[in-house]
Amino acid sequence: MDAETMAPPVDDPRWRDALRSVLDEPAAHALHAQPIVDLTTGSVAGYELLSRFDGPWRATPDVWFAAAQRWGANPALQARVLERAVATRADLPPNTFLTVNVDPHLLADDLVAGALLRHGDLSRIVLELTEHTRVDEAGHAMAVLDRARSAGALVAMDDAGTGYAGLELLLALRPDIVKLDRALVTGIDTDPVKRALAEVFGDLVGRMDGWILAEGVETRGELEALIGLGVPLGQGWALGRPHPQMLATLPDEDAAHIRATASRVSLTGNVASLVRPARAGADRDRDDVLLADSGLVAGVRDGSGVWVPAMTVAPSASLAEVARRAMLRPESRRWDPLVCTAANGEVLGTVPIDILLLALCDSSGT
Repeated sequence: MDAETMAPPVDDPRWRDALRSVLDEPAAHALHAQPIVDLTTGSVAGYELLSRFDGPWRATPDVWFAAAQRWGANPALQARVLERAVATRADLPPNTFLTVNVDPHLLADDLVAGALLRHGDLSRIVLELTEHTRVDEAGHAMAVLDRARSAGALVAMDDAGTGYAGLELLLALRPDIVKLDRALVTGIDTDPVKRALAEVFGDLVGRMDGWILAEGVETRGELEALIGLGVPLGQGWALGRPHPQMLATLPDEDAAHIRATASRVSLTGNVASLVRPARAGADRDRDDVLLADSGLVAGVRDGSGVWVPAMTVAPSASLAEVARRAMLRPESRRWDPLVCTAANGEVLGTVPIDILLLALCDSSGT
């Protein structure tokens, strides 16, 4: 990299002009989509929007956003990203979602909050929050986040597993998706401690009815290890690089490899083999699983036909994990059926607790 194109430090005043040019010229700031893949089927479940800048010098997106934070342009930049993300939903393939990064503290900014909340419907949007920035103490950002969730948005927490502050934020946010930091994913196929940590996070997030997403998957070995651990979602160069367009499918060879690897993981110890057909919809008289206007699961019929809150599980979850979560519910709710959902939120069916416990006994040889 020559001196003419090397980016100056973020506190260099030249960044003000560079950022002003980017904000004035939309073509200088593009959004590329990286696929998020279902590690059971090999299908594309969603996309993460990633910024790419065309400025006077070469710099990675994190440097651009650090400079924007330094020179007061971050709210305008992130508001633009949110506006584009909501508009991009029109181009999403069916049954997919879109994740977009936003700094938690910026949700308290009127410009950022307005870009998000002026849309009454935020379904299929996942707000990906970094764990390294605390939500504002006064609660303004959390209030915006609650309103976004009420409009159908989901919440993801980025870079999980990199510090105590992340655990604190995890408990405060109860996110729908938790992204395993690439530091835990890199070399997971050869590191038993990393595999154990991934299992711990999977169990913790599963108890909160959330999904684990492994980011930074770069090798076939890492991919196969994550599939073997039952991690439902993956993202990284081994699964697809960021692209100007949203690619609807993986290359046939890559998708077939994921399916073949998943098929080698015995289903006898997973929820997928126990799912019973169920009608999902908004009809309280006919459906078995009740869906909210946002498309999320709102309830399930218990054994008496009464609507009760639903506990959702992934098809790849282990029987022991799910049985433990079910038995930790309040005593009056322990025998309510579970709702099995795909990575995109589609209802696959229900799992009766008695069938789950019998299968667990069979798998243990008792």
